[in-house]
Amino acid sequence: MKYRNAICACAALTCIAPAWAQGEDEAKVDNQFGATGMVTMYGLIDQGVEYVNNVANGKKGTTNAFRMGDGTATSYWGIRGSEDLGGGMRAIFDLQGGFMPSNGTLRQGGRLFGRQSYVGLDDNTYGRLTFGRQYTMRFYATSFINPFGTGAQGLTTLDNGIANARADNSVSYRYFRGGFEGGVNYSFGRDAVNGNPASAAAANCPGQTTPSNECREYSAMAKYDGNTWGVATSYERLYGGTSATFGGLTSPKLTDSRFTLGGYFKIKEAKVGVGWIRRDDEGISTPKSNLLWVTGTVPVTPFFYVDGMVAGLKYDHSANKALVLVLRGEYILSKRTFLYLTAEHIHNYGNLALAATTITPVPTPPPGSSQVSVIAGIRHTF
Repeated sequence: MKYRNAICACAALTCIAPAWAQGEDEAKVDNQFGATGMVTMYGLIDQGVEYVNNVANGKKGTTNAFRMGDGTATSYWGIRGSEDLGGGMRAIFDLQGGFMPSNGTLRQGGRLFGRQSYVGLDDNTYGRLTFGRQYTMRFYATSFINPFGTGAQGLTTLDNGIANARADNSVSYRYFRGGFEGGVNYSFGRDAVNGNPASAAAANCPGQTTPSNECREYSAMAKYDGNTWGVATSYERLYGGTSATFGGLTSPKLTDSRFTLGGYFKIKEAKVGVGWIRRDDEGISTPKSNLLWVTGTVPVTPFFYVDGMVAGLKYDHSANKALVLVLRGEYILSKRTFLYLTAEHIHNYGNLALAATTITPVPTPPPGSSQVSVIAGIRHTF
């Protein structure tokens, strides 16, 4: 028995000795450079019950449906951290993954960290340089004039790129000075995941291994965000890949470009925003379109807010267009939790069949018809 106890003790010491040694080595490095770091886990969970009408049902005509899904924002969790390197410079990283609370599956084509996955340096004077999967500059130019964000209603129903302004294998630089922000992004292969052909978040366009423009992305942005007003503009171009690439961009000669311009102003506590996206998507038969919107956010009480939006999408030289009306009420229970009721009405013209919601599966109406989506839910951040 004594021999067995001695053997167990030696085995335990053998297992933990490398950990001790590693800890001592890390401590020596920390002491040498005076490094201090911080790691934070964070996230958002949004879940609601939706009613949607006029869903196309093949030869049976249309139907109405009740179901569950995200309402005001797509749910995510993440780990981010920073280390003070001295002189106003920090090493930073962010790993952020989207998921569906209703069934626990991953979003963004099944990626573990599909929303963001980057590492880089952030300097108080010279700006931020990061590498990995991250938002393109178009996201930063539109997010502050879009109160409906990446939720199931709003601009996402008219342009699937609103919720998918990200690129794999990218180098990004952003510069900050007061209320001004400028930035550029370049991707060597914008989307390395082969997902569902219907998914805009997994286009099967990895690039990287070819010197041509195949699957490249570049974008640039300039923005001013002040106390009472702001304005922003951006330009983004996506290059196509091969015949296996989803979304119609089946050759590097085909591109999808978006120019954005927008701004906001405040009247006391109310905020009004306007925006415009000029798009040229060579992967579809009618490539050029204009998306215009007006939004408003009004605090009725310190605990109750109302958001509204009117948006229109029109394709050049075509009868295809859509008009969207959205109204949302939010009741704040705490600084991290609120309840909401949101509704969208979309009317399609021509052969368009855009849905009033992006909750999957997307319940498209018959071409040229209208649809209503109503979602009641709860949102919590941590």
